[in-house]
Amino acid sequence: MFFTAFTLIYTVGASFTNWDLSRPQTSFIGWDNYRRALADERVRDSLIKSGFFVTGVVVLSVLFGFLIAVLLNNRFRGRTLIRVIVVVPWVLSEIATGVVARILLNGNGVIASALEQLGIDFDPLSSKSGAMVTLILVETWRSIGLVTVIALAGLQAIPPVIYEAARMDGARSVRTIWNITLPLVRPTLLIAAILLAISNFNLVTIIFAVTDGGPLEATQTSAFYMYKQSFEYYALGYGSTIAVIMSVINVVAIVCFVLAQRERGVRR
Repeated sequence: MFFTAFTLIYTVGASFTNWDLSRPQTSFIGWDNYRRALADERVRDSLIKSGFFVTGVVVLSVLFGFLIAVLLNNRFRGRTLIRVIVVVPWVLSEIATGVVARILLNGNGVIASALEQLGIDFDPLSSKSGAMVTLILVETWRSIGLVTVIALAGLQAIPPVIYEAARMDGARSVRTIWNITLPLVRPTLLIAAILLAISNFNLVTIIFAVTDGGPLEATQTSAFYMYKQSFEYYALGYGSTIAVIMSVINVVAIVCFVLAQRERGVRR
């Protein structure tokens, strides 16, 4: 807690300076960095890309993670093996996952070479839309395990008597999932969605390893732009400003999301 608070205070303080490793001295400049960030088109563009990336990953991960959790909540042969296969991507190193994905998916990679023998051109990382979709799919593959574990915990907390009553009433499997399972596990899925949204909004490693923000900054999210300003251009003061703006957006989005869900629950 102390280190988190110290880091936050230090970052906020640095955002009001012109701290730059290429300059010999650092001075207080007030709100200049914030005015610069508000006028910076690349900041706005990176926030839009972050929103698209986070939305895609969260929606796909929660959807498939929930469906896999429903499947794994039943007893069948090989269930333990499937659980391991689903969870392994989440525990792997992010940078290792990104490097392997780039090796497999770039124009000179393993998949492209195999498809080239069939006369199929495959290079998703060379186009703007293809690179973003690839990033979303790679991170979704990595994140499904987390959602599955969280959703499975929620499913196992549902009393079996509820399903027995539904079966006695003649409810089919799909209807049971939609009308009983999903409403009861929704708070758990909300927690998973919030965790994924925060982690992916601040994600740098996968983007760095797979696309490096390209092509033509098509996958340069706000977190990656902050990283580049701080550690490639050495503008640590401006990078801190972007980090503070991202933190505020994180907090506001979480509060709005939770309040909206709470109001929805009260209406019901």
